Amino acid sequence: MLKSKKTLLTLSMLLVAMSLTACGGKNDNGNAGASSAPASSASASESASSPASEDASPAVSETPKPAELTIWPDTAEDKVAVIEAAAKKYTEQTGIKIVIKPVAMNDQPDVLALDGPAGKGPDLFYQPGIGSLVVKGLVQEVKATDAIKDTYTPEALAALSQNGTLYGLPLVTETYALFYNKKLVPTPPATIADLETIMKEKTNAKKQEYGFLFEAANFYFAWGFLGGSGGYIFKDNNGTYDINDIGLNKEGTVKGANLIQSWFKNGYLPKGVSGDIVGGLFTQGKVGAVINGPWAINDYKKALGDDLAVAPLPTLEGGAHPTSFIGVKGWMLSKFSKNPEWATDFAAFLTNEENALEYFKQTGEVPPVKNVLNNPVLTNDPLVSGFSGQIQYGMPFPTVPELDHVWEPMANALKFITEGKDAQASLDDAVKLVDDKMKMAGAK
Repeated sequence: MLKSKKTLLTLSMLLVAMSLTACGGKNDNGNAGASSAPASSASASESASSPASEDASPAVSETPKPAELTIWPDTAEDKVAVIEAAAKKYTEQTGIKIVIKPVAMNDQPDVLALDGPAGKGPDLFYQPGIGSLVVKGLVQEVKATDAIKDTYTPEALAALSQNGTLYGLPLVTETYALFYNKKLVPTPPATIADLETIMKEKTNAKKQEYGFLFEAANFYFAWGFLGGSGGYIFKDNNGTYDINDIGLNKEGTVKGANLIQSWFKNGYLPKGVSGDIVGGLFTQGKVGAVINGPWAINDYKKALGDDLAVAPLPTLEGGAHPTSFIGVKGWMLSKFSKNPEWATDFAAFLTNEENALEYFKQTGEVPPVKNVLNNPVLTNDPLVSGFSGQIQYGMPFPTVPELDHVWEPMANALKFITEGKDAQASLDDAVKLVDDKMKMAGAK
């Protein structure tokens, strides 16, 4: 990744408060975008007919109000509860009923492709980046004002855009880092060699005790070691990705894959490690360190209390940092919404400073909202701020629909690698399958 791109990410993604303020983190009104000022500051009649965002486009007020809007959040109950509370406030301010139908995030595109044309889809749905949503015809442009867009970090908006067109408003930015139990690992490992020492000293597979665990066959988590070793997915030419130059079987990726495989060969990691196993053993106090994202903070904190800590991933041989993925989840505007202006207003309301901060408090997930990133609730939290050390070394997902064809082949390749099969051969097979899938989908 280019140095300038890393700098931008460092300045504006997570908890880099002073830098964010310098680049316009706080606007003149103190809460740009969908204002959290209660509608009760106006008369009751105005509250029931005005948009919830002070900076909403004039077109919203001129557009007939729908009786209701439908949204599809992910199915996690704690997150749905926060969204329900915000929706209730929006209804009180605008008179618009919000129908909330949780649908598993990974299933939403396929369900929407069927329900949308039939008129049963949502106005807003929740997705991790733009991916192939444009190609599939599932989203339409979000026409938010500059004041609203300026409330978010530029990179977060870019993650929900394609070819300069914005299709959603961001709620969460995330990467993964190293959680560790201070009872077992008093000092976080600075290097892979340090981590391997912890693995060697604290692993007793018969007792299900491990120095370190992570989902090695999950491409999302494994990428940190593959990319950090010099691998790449599609060649990045200053933000333009060459899908014909696939780096998943080249020297750097193979080097990272061999590193992961060595941990299995040495007996440090058990085969078939799932997220449930990682989280379960870690919260039982049987694992020194794990890799996970900020969404795990609440559960880990409940189990380990003050023994829980977060640090950047340890550096690789030669001093390179693992390149964890940086993801952005947000409210996408459905192509099938008949009320795009009001749906956009509600998306802005859900992600405004007040509601985004409350979402963080209840879920532990960090919003890319500038004023929230500057808030002491975040900046003074060592668990959250621990991720800011890692995010500067992360990389965003390639914003091309062809990324969809990478996940399954790489998951299979990593499974084979963890089982002891040759890394180069496994990755060669994966790249051939990726290439075949892209050609079948019409990529050129």
